Amino acid sequence: MTPTPDASPGRPQAAPAPRAVSARAAAAGANARATARPPGLRARAWLLFCLPFGFTTWAAFLYIGIRARRPRWLAWAGVYAGMFAGFAVLENPAHPSETAKSVAFGLLLATWIGGGIHATSVSGDAARRIRHRADPALEAAQDRIERRAEGRHLLASKPVLAREVGVGRPDQPGASDYGLVDVNHASAAALTRLPGITEDLARRIVSERSQLGGFTSAEDLGVLLDLPPATVDGLRDMAVFPSG
Repeated sequence: MTPTPDASPGRPQAAPAPRAVSARAAAAGANARATARPPGLRARAWLLFCLPFGFTTWAAFLYIGIRARRPRWLAWAGVYAGMFAGFAVLENPAHPSETAKSVAFGLLLATWIGGGIHATSVSGDAARRIRHRADPALEAAQDRIERRAEGRHLLASKPVLAREVGVGRPDQPGASDYGLVDVNHASAAALTRLPGITEDLARRIVSERSQLGGFTSAEDLGVLLDLPPATVDGLRDMAVFPSG
């Protein structure tokens, strides 16, 4: 995306410059494309647990919950196991009423049809997470990406809470920075965590933001400090620019 020149006083105008893709960004893109490949049928074989009339739908979610270490899916395994247990109790001859049989049939359908649809909808995510678990480096990289995305969402939706927990503030003791760096508030030492930002650049950032009141984006920062396009591109993953 071409940076939009800022017409406010004190901000230099710059002609749009073509973005250059750094080697780091290109490598990250290649890894992302490899990770984004849809999982094959073998990776979804656990869906077969959903076929026997819902009797073992709980086992499908138990499997992916354990393999992917996903508490939510383990909780769903408990839900489907409970629904099947309810069916088994109500279908028992000790409960011969039509109401009990109707409820039992409803529970069976919910476990079988609903659980099957549910399992199919999460199968792609489950296969990717299980694959990541088999590769510690890939898993760690995915965790960092998701952590940063959570931090950005928190900044956008609940900025006061984000400031309270320290999103983007690795310079604050006990802060949960979410793997991000707040360019408008973090210390110069913290800014050097950003790729391509040296100690000299960090000091310039602190000086410029004190005069201008902060930056709005990586592009804005790049224009004001005349940074190379590759440096600007490398900032996008970790840099955030909250106001206030």
